[in-house]
Amino acid sequence: MKKLMIIFLLLTTACVPTKIVDELMLIHATGFDYIDEKNMRATISVPVYHQGSGHSAGEQSVTSETITGVGHTAKDIRSEMDSKSPRLIENSKLAVVLFDHETANNGIIDTVDTFYRDPTVGQRVYLTVYEGQTRELLEQNLSLQPEISRYLTELIEQNIKNHELPKSNMHVFLYRYFQKGMDPFLPYLKKSDGQVQVDGLAIFKKDKMCTILSREDSFIFKMLVESFQEGTFEISLKDEEYATIMNLSTRAKYSLQKDSDSPKITINLFTKGYVNEYSGETLDQKKLDAINEILEEELTKKISTMIETFQELNVDPIGLGFQVKTRTRGWDEKEWTRQYPDVPVDVNVTTKITHGGVSE
Repeated sequence: MKKLMIIFLLLTTACVPTKIVDELMLIHATGFDYIDEKNMRATISVPVYHQGSGHSAGEQSVTSETITGVGHTAKDIRSEMDSKSPRLIENSKLAVVLFDHETANNGIIDTVDTFYRDPTVGQRVYLTVYEGQTRELLEQNLSLQPEISRYLTELIEQNIKNHELPKSNMHVFLYRYFQKGMDPFLPYLKKSDGQVQVDGLAIFKKDKMCTILSREDSFIFKMLVESFQEGTFEISLKDEEYATIMNLSTRAKYSLQKDSDSPKITINLFTKGYVNEYSGETLDQKKLDAINEILEEELTKKISTMIETFQELNVDPIGLGFQVKTRTRGWDEKEWTRQYPDVPVDVNVTTKITHGGVSE
């Protein structure tokens, strides 16, 4: 019986279609630009490997080539691209998908869903919004990294790892899109001085971008949606002094008070870290107490202002609705949507910043 099973497996394995890499165009990045209400333009970036010659024989360099198509949907555009490509276009190495500002404003779920349903595309593909035209970005050569897709991937990964951005990829976006009581977000990129950089966080109401958080606000926002360690934060003090807080760790706890028809939410944010750099003369306990007080006041004010902005837009990227939903039997989404803009939210910040590092 075992021999029959082995023979069967060998025969079925031989029937699986194979694809030769040299005969494929492996997409590493795709960008979508808005044209009008009916059409969009997509640009794919594929790596091209070059074998060295002369003194560099045996060494290999890589650049990027692009193909562009226009259509109503991602599938229409893919059909046009296939007609332009001398090789089979393959999505299995796709790492990043970009949307220009206008496309993000008009909704991206249909396009994201196309990638989600493609079994060759991984769930951890990075989705991002770009300030300019994605075609221009994917067609340019960057001095720091000739392969644009790798540069973008490393840029996003580094900013997530260094706590500038909350964790985000296609899986996270779709989870937040479909989950009741929360809205999704994506990294927001822009070009400055010839280089692409992370400029904040694009906040979505369902699948349409409705506002953009600055880099500093993105860091503060991250404190509310995930716990982390080793963050860095700079605060301004009196007399034009400043302090840089290192190894900043955060943890947010949510509580719900239901004394009336409308709930009241309390956010308790706990942070700790140490002063890595201080521009003043002496960093004594009195100054540390002042730093803790200023940091608590600054975070409380900025978080409260951020939440008020979200409530005015009736968008919930923090997931306050989800917090209420998990604590409320018979939670009603329509009723919550009506209540949300006026729900009172108290923010309490507790910091524990200690001495460390250097002072000037």
